[in-house]
Parts: sequence; structure tokens; C-alpha cells
Amino acid sequence: MIIRPFCNADLPRLVNVWIEHWSCLGASPPVAMATMEQAILARTFFDPANLLIAQSDGDVLAWCHVAVDGAVDSEIDTTVPKSGVPEESVATRSGRILAFCFSPDGGLEVCDSLLAAAEARVKALGADELNVGLVRDCFDGYVGLPPIGHGIGVPEGDTRMTALLARSGYTLGESISRLVASTSPYRPPINREALQFRRTTRGVRETQIPTQPRLGSAMSHFDIERHQVVDHRTAEVLAEVGLWCSDVEAQVMDGAHAILDLTPLAEAGQLKSVESFLIGSLIQTLADRRIYSVETAINSSQTELIGQLESLQFENTEKGNSWKKKLI
Repeated sequence: MIIRPFCNADLPRLVNVWIEHWSCLGASPPVAMATMEQAILARTFFDPANLLIAQSDGDVLAWCHVAVDGAVDSEIDTTVPKSGVPEESVATRSGRILAFCFSPDGGLEVCDSLLAAAEARVKALGADELNVGLVRDCFDGYVGLPPIGHGIGVPEGDTRMTALLARSGYTLGESISRLVASTSPYRPPINREALQFRRTTRGVRETQIPTQPRLGSAMSHFDIERHQVVDHRTAEVLAEVGLWCSDVEAQVMDGAHAILDLTPLAEAGQLKSVESFLIGSLIQTLADRRIYSVETAINSSQTELIGQLESLQFENTEKGNSWKKKLI
């Protein structure tokens, strides 16, 4: 068995191993070579040295894709404490395992060695810790790739991967829930506040184009929209959410699906009534655009926010976890 960097001839087997890995958890993901090439290889920031291949007798049994943050995670903290002397936090860099998949036929035998090679790779790139599992991805290009979707870390159903991480010294991080709403048929909740917002506000939809090079490349297969509720009289923005729709010429995510970006709202842990009105009104319009399901990812600890989304007809369909390990 050898572990080596990716080369172009590996693409067909790369796709097969991805399908084999995820098919063990459920339905076979609808991906092809063109899908994987656009999601991974075509990114301007793709580095073949960071995609590690585990090969035995000429056959690819497993592969792992890693990345390291380009900037330190914690900058110098200039907050002045009671002593009057500014404190400095220790700067760290995080490595990430973007994907780790293996064939059920022989792949298990090479997983420990492949994981050790991934750790060595990110450590050589200057990382102090390694995180496993994409959560609300918008930075690495896997977002929307079946079955990643928005990203819920390592799915709880992937028991082979969780067992590998547990015995390799990784610890559980945040638990994340995938929530999915069907748009056809869909009727938003009707209440007095919603009727008031219908009379006094208007909806605004704007297209957003990322200006940061890496973000623009990672999200190039999406049309990114900003949806707002604006007060008629004062022109004040009362609520805002993001919607990521598959570009009609892209092949990464099915155009019948969309991702609801609630990142700003998730920080608050709950929805205001006007935000619930915005989300319900937005979902009601999606079926006319041939978008039949919309998903989002929420920290499982935010039970109030999850309950509010369930009242908007979202279903809590799956849970996952982020995993992490300090590299010594």
C-alpha cells in the first residue's frame, strides 16, 4: 500500500470511491466525473499535493482532501483588562479534512494510515489542530455536492468514520442538524403579525457576487441571492437572509434544490417575527422557480431556532458532528 498525491488519472476511481463510501449510508449520490471535477479539481486554489490517495496493487482504495487556513484563527487580542495591560492570545492555524472516503472493499485496511498521512500533511503546512467535517461550507467548494449539501460535519450515520476518528484521538465538537423544507405545496403560517408585514413591507431580491477570490471560486457554481424585508415608509431593512441556488450551467448541485443561509440569524439563536415572515414568504415563491426543496444547517444546541424552523415546515432530517484534534 502506498499513499501519494493525486494525479489526473485518479479521477474515475476518485468518483467511484466517493459513491461507494456514501452508498453504504443510504442512496447512491448522483455524481459523475464532471461533478467531482467542477467541485474539486477546477477550483483556482486546488493543490494536488493536498489530495492524498491510498493505493494498493494499482487500485485506489481511499482518498482524503485536506486544507489549511490561510490566516491565523485568533488575532492579537488588544482588549484591555482590569490590570491595564493588553493581553495577547496565541495565534493558531487550523487544518481541515474536507473529504475522507474509502471503498468498503479494502478501504478500511488503509484508513488509519491515510488519516496519519493527512495529519502529517497539515502539520507540515503549519497547522496546530485538525478539524474534520464541513459545516455550513462556503469556502472549500464542496457545498452542494451530494450528499454534503450545506454541511453538517461527519454524519452520525457514518459509523465507520466516527469509529476511525474516535480511536485516532479526535474529540467531538458541535452537533449540527440538517433541516429541509419542501416548497411544493407550501403555505407559510398565517397570523396577525404576518398580515401586518404584508401590508407595511415589501420584499427585495438582490444578486450578490463575491469579491474575495477564494470565496468567488468556491461558490462559482451558485447564484447567490440576498433577500430582504423592507419597511414601505422608512425604507429600513427589517430582515435579511441568503439563498444559494445552483447555477443553471453548473453540475455540482441539482437545480431543484437550494440552500438557505441563516448564518447571521443563527448567531442570535432565534428568529424575530419579521425574519420568520421573510423565510416563509421566500419559500412560498421557490416552487415557481422550479426549486422544490431548500435546506439549512443549524447547531443542534439551538433548540429554539430549530423549533421555529419546524413551525415553518422544515423537517429535522439528519444530524452530524464536527471532530477535532490538537496536533503535537
